[in-house]
Amino acid sequence: MSFFDELKRRNVFRVGIAYGIAAWIVLQVADLVLENIGAPSWVIQTLMFLVGMGFIAALIISWVYEITPEGIKREADVVRDESITQQTAKKLDVITLIAVAALLVFFAVDRFVPRDQSEAVAVSSATVETLQQVPASPALTASAPKQSIAVLPLINRSINPEDAFFAEGIHDEILTRLSRVSALKVISRTSVMGYAGTTKKMAEIGRELGVATLLEGGVQRAGNRVRINVQLIEAATDRHLWAEVFDRELTANNLFDIQSEITKAISDALQAVLTGEEQRSLSEKPTDNVEAYAYYLRGKASAGVYGRSPEQIRENITAYQSAIELDPQFAVAHAALANDWMELYWLSNRQGNERDEALQALQMAQRLAPEAADSFVADGYYLYWGFLDYATAIIAFDKALEKEPGRLSAIRGKAYVLRRMGRLEESITTMKLATSLDPLNAQMPADLGYTLLHNGQYQDADEMFRRAVAQNPNNMFNRFSYSEYFLMKNDPETALKSMGTIVESDDAYLQLWFFYNTWYLDDEEATNLALTQLEGAEDLQPPVTVLRAMVDHSLGTTNGLRAQLEVTAESLLEAEKSTQERGGSLGSLALTYALLGETEKLHSTIERFDTELKPDAMRPIENRSIIDAYAIIGDADRVFDYADKMVENFGPWELYYLVINPLFEPLRGEPRYKALALQYDRWLETVQ
Repeated sequence: MSFFDELKRRNVFRVGIAYGIAAWIVLQVADLVLENIGAPSWVIQTLMFLVGMGFIAALIISWVYEITPEGIKREADVVRDESITQQTAKKLDVITLIAVAALLVFFAVDRFVPRDQSEAVAVSSATVETLQQVPASPALTASAPKQSIAVLPLINRSINPEDAFFAEGIHDEILTRLSRVSALKVISRTSVMGYAGTTKKMAEIGRELGVATLLEGGVQRAGNRVRINVQLIEAATDRHLWAEVFDRELTANNLFDIQSEITKAISDALQAVLTGEEQRSLSEKPTDNVEAYAYYLRGKASAGVYGRSPEQIRENITAYQSAIELDPQFAVAHAALANDWMELYWLSNRQGNERDEALQALQMAQRLAPEAADSFVADGYYLYWGFLDYATAIIAFDKALEKEPGRLSAIRGKAYVLRRMGRLEESITTMKLATSLDPLNAQMPADLGYTLLHNGQYQDADEMFRRAVAQNPNNMFNRFSYSEYFLMKNDPETALKSMGTIVESDDAYLQLWFFYNTWYLDDEEATNLALTQLEGAEDLQPPVTVLRAMVDHSLGTTNGLRAQLEVTAESLLEAEKSTQERGGSLGSLALTYALLGETEKLHSTIERFDTELKPDAMRPIENRSIIDAYAIIGDADRVFDYADKMVENFGPWELYYLVINPLFEPLRGEPRYKALALQYDRWLETVQ
């Protein structure tokens, strides 16, 4: 008898097959249990080693020993005629079939039975309630494209809770790499972060985000090892499309390799063909220093979140600077640093030295990686926020989008720049794309609603404003934007109500809008309250003294504010010299001279306003100081000329401002006013 036949007779093959199937099931169950209890990666590694050793032992035992009616005996001690290996073989076949059946059941349950996503903290009831109130919109109700994905927050499985930033940073990096694939629709990080630990079903999450697939997983960092497990799930059916566990030495190269492998596997699973440029970009490794990369991930953990405070931005800046100290050639860290310096500059009303800091970081990024999307994005915001250079900024954003078509920061920057250039239709199209990639960020529908409103798309604007307020009812900017919708409808009472408890806000500009709403409503008590709230506000344009004088002028009184207005004029002249944000100070100066009756200085200031400021298509409807100044001095022709230009550049809906503002009361008997008011009334009839 040959050796092969003897292996068959002694059931060695059957033992090996039965052991292999049983061991696979045991390891799957163990992996699931160990992950949920947060066991370190060496536990499953040890178990796999023991199972492997057990396989060898099982084969040796099946060769050396045999089961007999009297028990287990050495094969050499069993008389061949008394051997019952055939009966044993049948039993092993039954055991194997049972194991295979169990395996098939496991696969069926894993593929077809819906389940809850159970990893991490549940979304607050307030958030769930808010999402349930979101009105229907194309982004949330249309069937999701097949090649669309949302990457849910990765679970931090490390023993050290402080490693949470590492998991968050890896999550953001995977999103960044996926956004480079032009064939994929990738939901932004802002919209998915609310699902950290949600108990919602995959189908529900998919519907809310407008995607066909979801990626979930976890990250564990222990010593010099990192373990990342991910699984791609079809949202509608909860069917697993792909899963993988990456367990490797913690090096920068390994982390980049893992991210690239995940991106390529997802692209393959969703049949998204990678271009040559995309394949090349996925193989890029921006740093070899794992410690520098860790600092970079710490900065990225909260980067890209809309509405960061200056303190949060400074923390990110410190993290990027630490990364650069460890690796001065880390180009994307330089680009990220430039972005944060510019955002800080923008938030400080462009009065600090942050722009100079940003330039140094940007120049390093451009020198090290001149064709990288990160460098183009940083350049775009440097030009936009730093110099209001819209035409050049849009070129930079477009170059970034050529590299990474799904780069949300570039899409959003481009949308805002297009709006400033007066290209509202293009801006709306771009904002709709941004909103589809960031569907749960309440800021995006508010911005889109604002742009739609001034483009005359009144009903669409209403839908976006409702969605924004429903998603985040506590966001005062959303309420501020929505209130103008009601003002445009000549309904200042509802506009005021829509702002809710705005008087409790510490944002001076929101308080300023609250003041205007109370003034338009002719609510003297609320107007005085709003003015009191604004007392002491720094850098407010117009200053409180000017606002009080405007109210007095509309009432036909003066209240002895002339001396204060003269002091204010001097302060505004100084402020105008020392700030990049000259539009506000020049506009306030024009109002001040109008209230003082100094028409020569007023006209000189208006000329400077028109010629020295950077072109901005939205300025005539956002900074109405000039038309207010003309109304104060009673220059009816210039008021109506200004109004005609608003209608020409935007539409008759902008005439609401003349209808509700008390400053224009003395002009309402003029024939040109009546003609303008008629245009407005006819438009209003179409939207009532």
